[in-house]
Amino acid sequence: MKKNLSIYYGLLSLTVLVQVVLTVFTLSQNIGYGQKISYLENKRENIAVEKNQISQELAQIIAIKKLEQTENDGFIPISDVISVNRDSSNLALK
Repeated sequence: MKKNLSIYYGLLSLTVLVQVVLTVFTLSQNIGYGQKISYLENKRENIAVEKNQISQELAQIIAIKKLEQTENDGFIPISDVISVNRDSSNLALK
């Protein structure tokens, strides 16, 4: 009877030990997956912030280019230079 009892407790101990090892292994994998997910989420947020900054810079550049083009379209260069001096008869100075 004692031999059967010792075999029973031995198998029970072995089963509990195997279950503990499997639980620790499974939980360590879950923790690793959680860390990977956390890292990827942080990376995604950083990329989203960087994308927004680049989009804003691009929008500013496009706006400046459009304003520059509008200014250049209305630009008329001066071809004839008029020089005015005090002795000119067209001046209304007295």
